[in-house]
Formats: sequence, C-alpha cells, structure tokens
Amino acid sequence: MSKYPIIKSELKAKLLAGGYREGEALPSEVTLAKHYGVSRMTARRAVDELEREGYIFRVQGAGSFPTGKRFRQGVFRVRSLEEMAMAVHQAPFTRVLKAQIGVASSEVGAALGLPAGSAVLEVQRLRGIEDAPLLLEERHFRIENTERLLRLPLHQESIHALLVGLGITVARVEQNLEAVSLDAARARLLEVPNGSACFLMTRTSYLPDGILGFSRYWVRGNGGAFASAFEP
Repeated sequence: MSKYPIIKSELKAKLLAGGYREGEALPSEVTLAKHYGVSRMTARRAVDELEREGYIFRVQGAGSFPTGKRFRQGVFRVRSLEEMAMAVHQAPFTRVLKAQIGVASSEVGAALGLPAGSAVLEVQRLRGIEDAPLLLEERHFRIENTERLLRLPLHQESIHALLVGLGITVARVEQNLEAVSLDAARARLLEVPNGSACFLMTRTSYLPDGILGFSRYWVRGNGGAFASAFEP
C-alpha cells in the first residue's frame, strides 16, 4: 500500500503547526524518499497534493516552500444540518451510503494510530436539505465499543448523539478546515461538476484515554456555514 498519504499527512501537520519558517524549504523529494523508504515518485505525489491544496509553492531550482495557509487562529463553530434546515424552513435528509467493518487505508490508519489494514468501522452518509445534497460525511472509528453503531438508526440521528446514547464520551475534538477541489466520485454524489471547489473539514475525536475516530466532511461551496469569534 502506498505511503504517500502518510508523507502528506505528516508534512501537512508540520506546516499547520508552523514547523517550517517563512522562506524555509521543505525536504526535497529525494530526501523524503530516503527518509520514508519509498520511491521518489511516491514522495513527489505527496508534495504535488500539498501544492494543489495550496499549502506549498515550488520555486524551480530552489525547492518547495510553505504558503502560510492554515486555519488556526481562534476557533470556528460549524452549524449543524438541522440548524441550516431550520433557518430556511425545509426538511433535512440523511442517506446512509456505507456502514460496515472495513480496512484502514494508510491515511486513516495514521490518523487513528493503527497500522494500515487494521479493521475499522466505516460510515459514509450523504446529507442535505429537501432534495439538495450539501455535504458528504465519511467517518472511521476504532472498532472497540463503536461496532454497536451498526445496529442503530444512522439515517435518523447525528452520530455524536448516537455515541452519547451508547455511553461513549468524546473528551476532545481537533478539527481543520480547508478549501479543496472535489474528485469525480464525490462531485457526482454532491451533484456538482467534477473539480468544483468545496470545503473539506477533518476531525479527530478523542476519548479520555485515546483516539476514537477520524472524520472527513466535504461541504459544497455554496452549502457551508462556519462562524468564529476571537480576540486577536
């Protein structure tokens, strides 16, 4: 299984944390390939994706440099689908596309602290208002204590509410918001053209003693609502 998602994830985490100073080049593709024990092509794919998503820019003959793109100032609150539906006096809907025990990819495994190929709980849902899909939700959980979710009405309630009902306490959530382009499969589900801009929110949820889950939400560019207030 390719290691490029791990390379990308670790580089992005360091970029978001300010681990590279302005004007400081990232490790070269040759250096990354040697460090991770992969081909230069694999390392280049990770760097290409970071460039496409706007985290770095390249200077020919000099290397790759951070753009300073990050959403770390203050906090932001995401309006729930139910709140958005209430604001426009329309009914929300949730369609369960997948709910099963699956296999963790390299990226999901790294986020959950598990080896790639480990068994994980997968839930994919399409959510919207009336007949218009607004967001695609993909969640992965460590299966300890969460397998019971498969027996619950995932099409009716928020997953957070279902976890609370199971007695599972979410102690902390880390989230990141960025703008990306949709691939063909997700664009089709959200009923927008391939390559359309959208918001991608990623969340890592923690129990008091470890990681619970890793979630990604692709939100149509005209469908998201985010709010923030902080003292600069």
